[in-house]
Amino acid sequence: MKQKSNKTFNKSLLAQSISLMLGTAMITPALAAEAEKTTKGEETVEVIQVTGMRGSMSQSMNIKRQSSGVVDAISAVDMGKFPDTNLAESLQRITGVSINRVNGEGSEVTVRGFGGNFNLVTLNGRQMPAANVGTITGNPQDKGAAGTSRSFDFANLASEGVSGIEVYKTGRAAGASGGIGATININTLKPLEQSENSTSIGLKAVKDESGDGVTPELSGVTTWVSEDSTFGVSLFGSFQERDSGSRHMSTEVFELRTYNGADDLNSLTIPGATVVNEPNIGQILAIPSNIGVGTNQDNRERTNAMLTVQFEPIEDLRFTFDATYAKNEKESTSLIDGIWFARQFSSVEFDGNPIVSTPVKFSETGGANNAVIGKDFFFQNLAQATKDEVKSFGFNADYWVNDALNLRFDVASSEATSGGAGPDGLNTVRFNLAGATAGWQTVDFTQRIPAASILVEDTLKGGNGNGIFDKADIGSQVSQTDKSNQVSNVDQVRFEGQWTGDDITVDFGVGYISTEMQQTRQASTDALGDWGVTNPGDIPEGLFEQSCTACAFEDHDLSGVEGADAMSPGGATVPLGSVSFGGDPVALLNAVGPAYGVSLAGRSINTDDDNTVKEDILSAYVQANMDYDIADMTLNIVAGLRYEQTDVKSSSNQFLPSQIIWEADNDFLIQLGSSVETISDEHDYSNFLPSIDFTLNVTDEIKARASFSKTLARPSYDQLFQATSISPQERITALGGSATGSSGNAKLDPLESTNVDLSVEWYYNDSSVISLGYYRKDVDNFVGISQSQKSLFGLLDQTSGNAGTVSGDAIDALNAGGYDVNEVNLFTMSAVLQNPQDFPNGAADFQDPVANPNFEGEVFATYDVFASPGDPELQFQVTGPVNDKSAVIDGFEFAWQHFFGDTGFGYQLNYTTVNGDIGYDNGGAITVDQFALEGLSDTANAVLIYEKDDFSARIAYNWRDEFLASTNRGKGPRNPVYIAETEQIDINVSYTVMEDLTLSLDVINLTDEGLRKFGRSKHNVFFVQEADKRFVLSANYKF
Repeated sequence: MKQKSNKTFNKSLLAQSISLMLGTAMITPALAAEAEKTTKGEETVEVIQVTGMRGSMSQSMNIKRQSSGVVDAISAVDMGKFPDTNLAESLQRITGVSINRVNGEGSEVTVRGFGGNFNLVTLNGRQMPAANVGTITGNPQDKGAAGTSRSFDFANLASEGVSGIEVYKTGRAAGASGGIGATININTLKPLEQSENSTSIGLKAVKDESGDGVTPELSGVTTWVSEDSTFGVSLFGSFQERDSGSRHMSTEVFELRTYNGADDLNSLTIPGATVVNEPNIGQILAIPSNIGVGTNQDNRERTNAMLTVQFEPIEDLRFTFDATYAKNEKESTSLIDGIWFARQFSSVEFDGNPIVSTPVKFSETGGANNAVIGKDFFFQNLAQATKDEVKSFGFNADYWVNDALNLRFDVASSEATSGGAGPDGLNTVRFNLAGATAGWQTVDFTQRIPAASILVEDTLKGGNGNGIFDKADIGSQVSQTDKSNQVSNVDQVRFEGQWTGDDITVDFGVGYISTEMQQTRQASTDALGDWGVTNPGDIPEGLFEQSCTACAFEDHDLSGVEGADAMSPGGATVPLGSVSFGGDPVALLNAVGPAYGVSLAGRSINTDDDNTVKEDILSAYVQANMDYDIADMTLNIVAGLRYEQTDVKSSSNQFLPSQIIWEADNDFLIQLGSSVETISDEHDYSNFLPSIDFTLNVTDEIKARASFSKTLARPSYDQLFQATSISPQERITALGGSATGSSGNAKLDPLESTNVDLSVEWYYNDSSVISLGYYRKDVDNFVGISQSQKSLFGLLDQTSGNAGTVSGDAIDALNAGGYDVNEVNLFTMSAVLQNPQDFPNGAADFQDPVANPNFEGEVFATYDVFASPGDPELQFQVTGPVNDKSAVIDGFEFAWQHFFGDTGFGYQLNYTTVNGDIGYDNGGAITVDQFALEGLSDTANAVLIYEKDDFSARIAYNWRDEFLASTNRGKGPRNPVYIAETEQIDINVSYTVMEDLTLSLDVINLTDEGLRKFGRSKHNVFFVQEADKRFVLSANYKF
C-alpha cells in the first residue's frame, strides 16, 4: 500500500514544572555541545531501534517534529502497554492539558483553559458521541446529576487498547470542527501497519487502600497478518474491576443575602445572642444550610473490545473495518451523617471577610429563646448504580488512483449511553434515617474540615430517654430517587482526497455528520416519618446498624468542636460522625414504605425532563501544503479553508408544574400536573474556518512555527433545551427569598475563536527537545446570561407575606404575640391559620415555642401550607443563555524533554500559563448571574525517568493551580464553585524478566491527594474529599 506524502499531524509528550529554570544556564552549554557532537558523528552513528519508555517518548517527539501546526502526541510503550493506567492521566502530562478526576481516576480533560464541552474527541479520526451523567463522583451532592454535556469521558476506554493519542491545538481545515481548546484523536491498532504477528496478554492486581481486597484486570491484544501482507486482523479485549472508596464532608447550600443589619441579625440569632465580627451593612452574607460527613464504597467494572480488519485486494486499495465497544458499570453505597441549621444562633462568630461574610463558629438549640426542641440528626443512606456504554462501527476505503491522486471514503455510526442501572433503571435511591435528638449543636467552619458537636436529647420526641443516641431513637424521614439518562448518536460519512503535484500537495473533502442527543431525568421525593422524625422506632429490627463514620477519616480530625462540652448547656456532646446509622436504602424503603403508602413503583415524581437536540453538519474543505527555500532554510506552509453548515433542532416534552407545596420552614416541593407541553425550535448557521501554518526549519535541529486559524465550539446541550425549569425559593419570600427559573435557547450561535500560536523547538538529539510557545485565543459568541423577573405556569406564592394572605396574617399574628418572625414560626403560624378545622381559635392556638418546643415539630409533620386564591403569583428570577460575551485567553507553554546519553536517566518538564480577561467577582451582585471564564489555571508536570537494560522507573509529579469550575452551582443562590490547587505523584517501576515478560508496579496518588471545593469565600466549603493511593501490580507477556 502506498503511503501518503503529506505531513502527519500528531503531538509530542508531556512536559513538567516545578524547578523549570533551575540549572538552565549551566545545562544549556552542555546540551549544545551534545547536539554538536551528535551532528558531527552522524555519518558513523549506528542506527538502533529504541523501544520501551524512551522509544515511546522519542516516537511522540518525532510526531510533533514532523507535524505542521502545534501537535502533541503520546505513543504506546509497546503493544498493549500505555504509559499510564488511564488515558486522561497520560493526557495531563502534555503541555496545556489538565484533567478532572472522579473517584481518583482521570475523566474529562481541559486544554488551555477550555473544558470538555469545548474539546472534540475523535476515534481514528471520527467524531465520538459523548454521554456522561456523572452520578457517582464521591460527592453526595451529585446524586441528581443530569447528562447535558458534550464532554467525552476518558474513563470509559482502557489504555491498553490504544496505540497512540494526538492532540491538535491549532485549527486545521482537514479536521472536524468542535474543539476550541483542542481536537483529541485516539488511534487504535491497525494490523497492516504492524511489523510482525504478535500477541500480548496483560494481568493486573489492583489494590486501593480505600477498597476491599484486591481486584483483577485482564487484557489481551493480538495482531495477525497474512504472509503476503494483504489481510490482517487486530483484536483487543479487557476486563477491569476496581474497588475503592473515599471520605468526604459536604454542605448543600450557602444562602446568600445582602446584609441589612438588625433585621438579618435578628432572623439569625435569638435575643441576647453573642455576636462577633458582625458583617457590614451592604456586604454579602453567606449562611450554610447544613453540614454532613460521610463515606462511600465504590465498585467499577470496565469492559472493552476493539476489532480492526484490513484487506488489500490490490496494491493500491485498502479496506478497513473497525468496531469498538466499551462498558463501564459502577455501583456505590454512601452513608452521610448530618445536621441542619435552624439559624437561631445563641452565639455566632463571623469570619471578618470584608467582601463575603460567613458565620464560621456558631451554636444553637434550634428553638426560640434557646429552647431545646429536638432537631433532626440525620443519616442519608444512598445506593447508586450507573452504566455507560460506547459502541462504534466504521468502514474506510483508501485508494491510490495513481501516484499523484489518493481518494478515501469513510462511514461510521456510533452511540454512547449513560444512565441508571439500579432498580427500575434508577441512578440513586436515598433513604433518610434520623433521630429528633439534636438538643444543642455547635459548628466550626474554620477547621481544615468543618466539624460539629451535638448534645443528645432523646426525651422530647419519642426517644428512649437514656441520654444515649442509639437505635431506639431512630426513625424514617424521607425517600428520594433520581433516574437520569443521556443517549448520543453520531452518524457520519466523508469523502476525501489528496493530489500531489511537483510543488504542492492539495487535500480536499466533503463530509456529513448527523447527531442526536436525548436527555431524560426523573426525580421523586416521598415523606415517611418526615423531616421532623414523627415516628421513632418505625424501622424493623435488623435493617440498619450502628457504626462510626468519623472513624474512617485519616487525614482530618473529626473529634468535634474544641471546647464543645464546656459550652454545652447539658454537658457531654458527641462529634458529628461518631454515631452513625446505616442500611440498604432499597431494603429499608421496601420494609418501611408501605406503612406510609410509599414504594419505588409508586414514587411521587416531582421532576420529569425530556429534551432532544439534533444537529446536522455539512462540511467541505480544501488544504494546500507547500515547501519553499529561504536562504539555507526550508519553509513549509499549510493553508486551508473549511466551510460548515449546521442545522439545529431542539425539542422538549415538559410536564407542567401545578403547584409548589410549602412543607416546612424553608422546604418546598414542586408538584407536577398531568399536562404535557411539547416545545421546539430550530436554528441554522454557517461558518468559514480558515487556517494557515508556517513551519520554518531554521537548522536541522531548530524549528520555528506560526499558526493562525479560526475554530468553533457548539453550545452545551443544556443551553439549547427548550423547557423552562424552576427551583422554589431557598427562603420564604417574605423574608427575602426568591424563586428561580432557567430556559435554553435553540438559536444560540457557536463560539468562534480566532487563534494565534507561535513556538520554537530545538531537537538537540534523538530523544531530547526544548520548546517554548505562546498562544492567544480571541473568542466571540461566548454564552452569557439574560435575566428577567416574571411569573411562570400561573404558580402562586403562599409565602409572600402580603396583607390579606395567610402568610401576611401569620406575620401580623406573630408580631401581635411578641414572637420572632422567622422561618420556623412563620410556617407554623401559617399552618395553624390555614387549618381552622384543627385550630378553631386561630392564632390563639399557636403555642409558645419556649413553653412547648414540640408543637412546631408536630405541625411540620402533620401539615403543609398550600397556595390559595388571593395569593400573588410567584415571581421567578428567570435566566436564559444569549451570545453576548467575548473574551481573550492567552498564555505560554514551556516543555523540556532530555535524556543523558546512554546513562538511562532522563526527565520531562513542562509548565503552562493560562490567562483570561474575565474572572469571577466574588463580591458581585447575588441576584444576577455572572459571566466568567471557567477552567483557567496554570499547570505543571515533572517526570524523572530511568531506563537501562531490563529495568525502568518513572516518578511523575502533576500540579494544577486553583481554578473556577462553575459560575453558578445552582440549588438556588448564585454561588460559584472553585476547586483548590491539587498535586499528585505517581510512580512506575518495570522489570523485564525475560525477553517477552515484563513485570510492573504502579503507585498512583502516592501522597493521598484529595479534593476541595468552595464558593465565594474559602470558608464557603461545599466539599472536601479524602482519597487514597492505589497499587497496581502487572505482568505483560508478549508472544
